[in-house]
Amino acid sequence: MRRILLISGVVIGAVVLIAAALTAYAFFNLSSIVARNESRILARVSDELGRRVEVGKIQAQMGWGVSVEVSGLKIADDASFSAKPFLAADEVSIEVEFIPLLRGAAKVTRLKLIKPDIRIVMNARGDLNLSTIGSSPDEVRRKTQEAPPSRRAKRRSSLADLSIKALSIENGAIYFNDLGEKMAPIHVRHLDFDVTDFNAASAFDVETKFAFPGEEQNVEASGKLGPILDQGVPDASGMPVDLKLQLDSILLDKVRPLAEVGSEIPPGLSIPDAVSVSGTVRGSFGKLAIALSTDLSGDRVAYAALFNKPAGTAMTLNANGTWADQLEIASVNLKLSDLELTASRFSGGGTQPLSAQIDSNSFNLANLSPMIDAAAGYGVSGMSEIHGTAKLDTNAPAMDGTVTLKQVAVKLGPSWPGGISDLNGKIRFTDGLEVVEPTSFTLGSAHANLEGRVESISPLKASYALKADSVKLAQVFAFAGIQPGDVINQLAVKGTADGAITSPRMSATIQSTDGSLENIPYRNLDLTAAYFNGRASAHPLNVGVFGGSLTAQADAVFGAAPTFNVTLEMNNLNVEQALRSQNIEAASTVHGFLTGNVVASGSGADWNRIKPTLRGSGRVAIANGKLVGVNIVADAVNAVAAAPGVSQLVNVGFRSSHHGLLVDPDTELQSASMSYQQVGPRFTTHDLYAQSPDYKITGDGWFDMDKNIAMNADIRLTLGLEVAIPVTVTGKLPGVRVLPDVPTLAERVAMGAINAPGRIIRGGVNEVGSMVGAGPSAGSSIPSIPNPINALKKFLP
Repeated sequence: MRRILLISGVVIGAVVLIAAALTAYAFFNLSSIVARNESRILARVSDELGRRVEVGKIQAQMGWGVSVEVSGLKIADDASFSAKPFLAADEVSIEVEFIPLLRGAAKVTRLKLIKPDIRIVMNARGDLNLSTIGSSPDEVRRKTQEAPPSRRAKRRSSLADLSIKALSIENGAIYFNDLGEKMAPIHVRHLDFDVTDFNAASAFDVETKFAFPGEEQNVEASGKLGPILDQGVPDASGMPVDLKLQLDSILLDKVRPLAEVGSEIPPGLSIPDAVSVSGTVRGSFGKLAIALSTDLSGDRVAYAALFNKPAGTAMTLNANGTWADQLEIASVNLKLSDLELTASRFSGGGTQPLSAQIDSNSFNLANLSPMIDAAAGYGVSGMSEIHGTAKLDTNAPAMDGTVTLKQVAVKLGPSWPGGISDLNGKIRFTDGLEVVEPTSFTLGSAHANLEGRVESISPLKASYALKADSVKLAQVFAFAGIQPGDVINQLAVKGTADGAITSPRMSATIQSTDGSLENIPYRNLDLTAAYFNGRASAHPLNVGVFGGSLTAQADAVFGAAPTFNVTLEMNNLNVEQALRSQNIEAASTVHGFLTGNVVASGSGADWNRIKPTLRGSGRVAIANGKLVGVNIVADAVNAVAAAPGVSQLVNVGFRSSHHGLLVDPDTELQSASMSYQQVGPRFTTHDLYAQSPDYKITGDGWFDMDKNIAMNADIRLTLGLEVAIPVTVTGKLPGVRVLPDVPTLAERVAMGAINAPGRIIRGGVNEVGSMVGAGPSAGSSIPSIPNPINALKKFLP
């Protein structure tokens, strides 16, 4: 037994001595060995990689292991991909375990590349230049020509024998170019990359930081990669990936130029602030499953002219997808305030509009509406829910689906104080067509119902129907002139809208059973109206007002000083009611029922401003009318009775027979008519005609809306005087002055006496005689009558 132990000790000692001698030889002669065999070493490495390898200098040192320092390293690319080097590094440091090296095995403990530039290229078929590492150029060319990529026979790579305890890249750069795309190449700068326990045949841990797309390191990734080899053969597209990502300070406009990723970003999307994104990447390089999330609460986010989120509004986004031949989005979950929106089943992208299935929770519109350009400023509140397919087209996003609205309220602007409330309904979108299903809401205190159809948003093409039970305008509008009692009962509106969404053309038929507008009670309103660019028209307007009816053709232009033109056909309107409704003073004086045709124009925001601008003309007739508080005929007769030289025309008998006429406080107008021209509040006529059972009046002059009058008139009594009494009527109703035109009257009397003295007074000769003195005795002839003008000369100028 002892002998055996002694022999064994000698053998082990001999082996140790031999190993020590070999180690000492290698230690003291390593650099010279490397220097003498540099060409052979580089040729061997080039053959193993299938790429030409060049170095500036190789130095080897011996310690606990073998340390090799390489400067000026260049590894050529596959010539079918690029003429530029696949890898170029200023310095490469390699530490290899010594004992395995003696056995012919390269067991690397550390590999460090300083400032390497790595060029990764993908050809039009989707092959990477990495995929041919480990194959000779002739072999690659022969395999490419003889068989498709899926059937190429690949030899076992020498990478299978390589293991590295620690691999690191310091301040490197990666250049990726997809030859099948026209997008700008991707540049990754300031790359720091650390790998532990690398083995090409198994998974290994990686950590990396790099700058993309700027100059500051803002991307981090950590996790596992590999194995690189599949059954001993490199398989870049099949290499497993399991990484966590963190991206900081990402600017959307810097990402847009990137191939594949940039093409999936909707053109109308704008995020001017830097974004941070976290996520995971799993699968293989050939097909990556990507999950990303970001918190955009501190960022500004806008989409076209539709959506604008300010910084500070809560917003998070989670996206899942795959990246193989192209990026395919599987789902996106958006949280915006209390809105939770899920987008799935994506399609399109690139040059085609991106579309997706959209589903939301029931969310509060009050939180979202300020960020929607079309709704901002309208104070929209209430609940909504969205389901359907949305297509993100920059010009006009489209949707097929439904939007449900519950308890929605809308403020329609400063001129609409009441707004809309308690709106409940559903909007259905189908193939670009929008249908508003019967939707109930409250307009002020009115209960209303709306349904409509929108065939196009840009340009706008829509139709609608609105019904309301009783709309109190003061609760809805704040326009000047609206009275507290203005109300529209049983309103029914059917209309269309077209043109630009910002300035649409509107047309409608409007009907109402009764109500009051501008203090004007009405019934059976029937209006065909249109509005565009601040201009409104009514062609025609039919309505029952003031006990009669009115038909109008009207045009108006709204603005600081609104203008209007109107043509009216009036039938049996109560004048007193009409004037009183507009607070015109003449309402207490002028009564009757008006019929006629009127053309008028004016401008102003209220009646006091409108009145001086009025211009118009027309022909009107009044039936069963009167001038209250003034009896023009009685005043004229009394004035004649007091006038020297003609007072004899009105004797006691005459006044007695016309007692009723003379004591009537009003001027009776059984019928009256005139044509006129209007300037401001003044009406001028040259053919005024009025009659009653007792007289007829013709006139020429003017009157105005403030009851002022200046008129020359002839009054012809039905009984008594055959001579028309010429008078002037001036002043303000009812306190006007009625003065006879004495010279004209005297001349008419004289002409009447000379030509037909027996007809001056229907009472006969005695009454005529009384004009000039004692009457003749019975049977005597009629004395000659002196010319009354002589008696009036003293009154003439």
